Amino acid sequence: MREEYISPSMPLWRALKVQAHVLWALLLRETSLRLGPHKFGHILVLTEMIWGTTFLGVIRYFMDAPAPYGKSIIFYMFTGIFPFTLYRTLHARVSAALNANRSLLSYPIIRPVDTLLARAALESAFQLTAFILFYSTFVWFELANFPAHPVELLAAIAATILLGYGIGMTGMALRSLWAAWGTIDNMIARVLFFVSGIFFQVEFTPYYIRDILVLNPLVHAIEWIRYCSYPNYFTQILDREYLLAWGLISSVFGLAMERLLRARLLEGR
Repeated sequence: MREEYISPSMPLWRALKVQAHVLWALLLRETSLRLGPHKFGHILVLTEMIWGTTFLGVIRYFMDAPAPYGKSIIFYMFTGIFPFTLYRTLHARVSAALNANRSLLSYPIIRPVDTLLARAALESAFQLTAFILFYSTFVWFELANFPAHPVELLAAIAATILLGYGIGMTGMALRSLWAAWGTIDNMIARVLFFVSGIFFQVEFTPYYIRDILVLNPLVHAIEWIRYCSYPNYFTQILDREYLLAWGLISSVFGLAMERLLRARLLEGR
């Protein structure tokens, strides 16, 4: 990577070009690390979400659990597991990006936020590829319909990515301030897996439980994905603005924390 500084006097087009080169180099490095030394590493990465979906869906199938919508309980589980996995993978990978790339921060041209953006882009690409492959397979076997709202589905996925990135950045800052945050974060993730509506539809829970569950932005991410996937999906709790607000506020807060704590982050304390 050629060392080149982005100075205030540099023309905008040149600064953008240098920044693009930095992000591309980081993306290539992250890809190599993510896939590992295995010849079929890309296949292993893509099957992470598919394996979890299939395993849980098969269990529900043999329990004779009916699909609330559509023909396949496995596809219904997929519409819940995908947004959760997308969020959680982004959150976990982004919050740990700084520690994994600390040696690169000795280059003045590389800022902590660059490593976060590279990881977020790579994980989003992997998860979206798995989503397209899995969704297409169900459509091919006539176990699912083409998305009822395809354009809005892209917006729902983008909002989930923004949420994962924003919470991941915030988690990175909190880890630098509080060493125990990583453990607490994992505990919260385990709880969210069971209360975000993956296995059930929050809409039909008792109101005193529903009013608490809807405070979780992941509930709205899952509801939005399912609304876009099924032509007859019923939901009155979906709040798109609430999900977007969580993503935007957490991203802005994470960026602000990164800037305020940049010296501390670079020192690795």
